[in-house]
Amino acid sequence: MRRGFELRRVVPSSVVVVVLAVLGTAPSRAQIPDRFTNLKVLPKDISKLELTGIMRGFAGALNVRCNHCHVGEDPDSLDGYDFASDEKETKRTARVMLRMTTEINSSFLPETGREHPVEVRCVTCHRGVKKPQSIDNLVLAAIEEEGLEEAVAQYRDLRSEHYGSSAYDFSPAALDAATEVLAMKKGDFATALAVNELNLEFHPESDYTLYLRARLLLREGDRDGAIAALERAVELNPEVDWLKGQLERLKNPPKDPQD
Repeated sequence: MRRGFELRRVVPSSVVVVVLAVLGTAPSRAQIPDRFTNLKVLPKDISKLELTGIMRGFAGALNVRCNHCHVGEDPDSLDGYDFASDEKETKRTARVMLRMTTEINSSFLPETGREHPVEVRCVTCHRGVKKPQSIDNLVLAAIEEEGLEEAVAQYRDLRSEHYGSSAYDFSPAALDAATEVLAMKKGDFATALAVNELNLEFHPESDYTLYLRARLLLREGDRDGAIAALERAVELNPEVDWLKGQLERLKNPPKDPQD
């Protein structure tokens, strides 16, 4: 039963208490079985309350209902659900994720030597979305698969739906990262400039985003535009010496010794 003990540690007791309190208000019509079969990761003698609490924790972390992983239609009544079925890929993946978090919490985190390491749970990565991804990776994948216009549309939709939540990082750093990959790794400077412009639409006072714009414009031969972008960056952050140095070098480039 060692594995069972370790798995119970994955869900903090405070979380289980809160979840179980919520269960008390769940509709009585929910057809949750009293005994569970085909348990391959969770301990086979787990109580109904504990298992249901863990399942609700999963659902909350991903913002899904029971039918995301289990075979069935109505997530309210649960009538006709085949909880033992492994048909759905999401259920099989959930088992892998549960093993992963258990291994991190029981084996790797203790190796840090910290007295109270932060426990890894589903919500640590998912934060209310089914598939946790960073904004820069989402934008880059959308550009690769569907083109710049669709990538920009997807970013706007995500921002409209999730801004203010913890689901995605909508700080300027996320699109800065995508801009740098497009320019430095892919050599796609036109698309990099477009993503940079999108970033500045939402973050016009990001000095690093303005610095990236200056570099991209300079490469395009727009020296005046690059100077203007750096001047704005320095205006916003006059204490940053490296920005002032970049501006000075751009305004007064070293003379060619042969001139």
